Amino acid sequence: MTTPVLPSRAGLRLMAVHAHPDDESSKGAATMARYAAEGAQVLVRTMTGGERGDVLNPALDRPEVRADLPRLRREEMARARAILGVDQRFLGFVDSGCVWDGEALPEGCFAVQPLTTAAAPLVRAVREVRPHVLVTYDENGGYPHPDHIRTHQVAVEAFDAAGDPERYPGTGQPWQPLKLYYIRAFTKDYFAAIHAAMTDAGMRDWTRRRGRS
Repeated sequence: MTTPVLPSRAGLRLMAVHAHPDDESSKGAATMARYAAEGAQVLVRTMTGGERGDVLNPALDRPEVRADLPRLRREEMARARAILGVDQRFLGFVDSGCVWDGEALPEGCFAVQPLTTAAAPLVRAVREVRPHVLVTYDENGGYPHPDHIRTHQVAVEAFDAAGDPERYPGTGQPWQPLKLYYIRAFTKDYFAAIHAAMTDAGMRDWTRRRGRS
């Protein structure tokens, strides 16, 4: 059997902008792994630490696990980084949690930051590593988590501003990425396929559960 020859993408840089650790694994992971395998420099910039995420595995849903969640999420991120072959950095904001209609956002969280405050670390990151392509969520965040929506807004702001020397002074030399792509991972067909596979395996319908970060 002949091993396929992968195209060389050496010298190219792709930056994926995500809201929480685990988003890099559930949204666009195969694309990033392929580009990394083909020689591109793949960079993940994670806006928050995922501190307010849920523990979805019932066997681990214990008070001591919840209390240690920030450390555990960083450990999970480190493992994902190694598996995907990407460079990853946290940009320092605090997870907003997945709030619903009428619920107040926590004080100081990522989603309540002014746009320029939230975008400045990403502008700095773009100017530092100079990606040719940015990848992030669409205007709906992929699903309406406040951090995902804010991440979309921040990525668009950084894409528009990073090449302008008059904007975000003090964050490095200007650099204009060539393209901005949106991840469309959560589609009707995606969920239908997962539901069918889980039903066939005798597992419960997790699509009835509201998502968390």
